[in-house]
Amino acid sequence: MREHFLRKLLRGTLPLLVWAAHFAACYVFVAAQCSPAGYAPGYPQRLPLALVTAAALAACALLGWKWMNTLRHADERTALLDWAAGGTAVLAFVGILWTSVPMWFIQGCR
Repeated sequence: MREHFLRKLLRGTLPLLVWAAHFAACYVFVAAQCSPAGYAPGYPQRLPLALVTAAALAACALLGWKWMNTLRHADERTALLDWAAGGTAVLAFVGILWTSVPMWFIQGCR
């Protein structure tokens, strides 16, 4: 009997990994554009940041949608992993939104 530990672990933590990847991508992108070598007036550009944010939100929404389908077809003994997967999808979605808020208020590199 194989329990597929890594598959279960990934299922419960994948939304958090999406959130971490979004945070790292945005941070690296802005840092690269605002470094002295890459500095240009009007930077950082918002369009690539918005596209990365939209992709991360879509991934978390897809994971949340899969979780809702799992719960609809589950019995009353739904596993804790199913609830954890849904909770982390919601948490990551809100975290990505919260992480992307400064992108809309930044005026440029200083």
